[in-house]
Amino acid sequence: MAWIAGADGFKSRWCVVLQDLDTGELRVRIVPTFAGLLDLAERPSVVAVDIPIGLPEVTLAGGRACDAAARRLLGRRGASVFSAVGRIALAGANRAGADALNRAHGGIGVGAQAWGLADKLRQADAAMTPERQDTVREVHPELSFWAMNGRTPMADGKKSAAGALARTDALGASGFPEAFVRRAPSARPRIGPDDFLDACAALWSGRRIAAGSAERLPAAEDRDARGLDQAIWF
Repeated sequence: MAWIAGADGFKSRWCVVLQDLDTGELRVRIVPTFAGLLDLAERPSVVAVDIPIGLPEVTLAGGRACDAAARRLLGRRGASVFSAVGRIALAGANRAGADALNRAHGGIGVGAQAWGLADKLRQADAAMTPERQDTVREVHPELSFWAMNGRTPMADGKKSAAGALARTDALGASGFPEAFVRRAPSARPRIGPDDFLDACAALWSGRRIAAGSAERLPAAEDRDARGLDQAIWF
């Protein structure tokens, strides 16, 4: 069997949508840690995950090159792309400490939303190596939806009813069974509908990666201090 996976973080956990490319079978599960994404029973050949992989030492204005490029493409949805918190700031015990550390090293302030990813960033950064990037790729659901929506930003936010419907329809048009994308969230109350749809969008990009048809931002490699390629795939 040829499994791939798409993962989106919610609260302290991960929503994972898996698909067997040979049979089309789809599965959903909750994984507690980033390390768990690397140890899935299905042994997926691609794990497309919505978390920055490859970090700056210090977060500068605009963030990584891939962050800035994604915002330019997403237009009105660009605010969904947070500048990844750098490694120096991640050593802070709280947001205030992280903010002070980043500023002291010439960077920008650390916002609350960006800091909300701190624990997941630490987990990902501890687990990832350049070799693991052959399997584990960074994606961003809004960029995935942009691509499947005719390279056009989604009109409504993902938490709105209109936005959820538009994203569900886009996934359906991209080959996801209607019953799966419309009914799965209600069957799994611990997963928010937007997180489930984002995990499906990550899987959509994972399909493209597996097929060799995915694109990346930026086009050229952008290695961080640990040799990780800072790229968002879609």
